[in-house]
Amino acid sequence: MNAVPPQPGDLIAMRLLLLRDLVQSLEVSQFALARNDAEMIARGAARQAELCRQWSLLEDQLRRESEQRPLRSTGPAAHHAPEALPSAQLEQEFAALSVRIRHLTRVHCSLLRHLQRSLTILTRVVESCAPTYAPDLTLLRAETHPQAGD
Repeated sequence: MNAVPPQPGDLIAMRLLLLRDLVQSLEVSQFALARNDAEMIARGAARQAELCRQWSLLEDQLRRESEQRPLRSTGPAAHHAPEALPSAQLEQEFAALSVRIRHLTRVHCSLLRHLQRSLTILTRVVESCAPTYAPDLTLLRAETHPQAGD
C-alpha cells in the first residue's frame, strides 16, 4: 500500500491542532489541580504526555520535509503570493497558542508547588502526631512474651 506523504501545509495544520489540544488539556488539568482531583490529574498528565509524544513525531516529520524540499524564493513577489496571508495567520495563531501554553504551564507549576507545600505540611503534622497515636511496642512485646515465672 502506497501512502501519500503529507504536505507541509497539512503537517502545520496538524501542529496547530496538537497545540489546541494541549491548551485544552492544560486548562482541564488546571481545574483538576485546583480541586485536588487525583484521577483527573492522572488522566490529564497521560493525555499531555501523549500530545508531547505526537508533537515530537510531528516536529521530526516537519524537519525531514523541510530538508527534502528546496526553499522558496524570498523576494518581493513571494510576499504577494496567495499563500502568504494564510501563512501569516497560521504564524499568528501559532504564536498566540504558544503564549497561552506558556501561561498555562506557569499556572500549572504554581498549583503543583502549592500542592507540594500542602503535602509537606500534612506530612509534618502526621509525623508529629505519630508518637501520640502509635502503639507502645514495649507494652506489646511484654504482653506477647510470657515471663519466666508465668
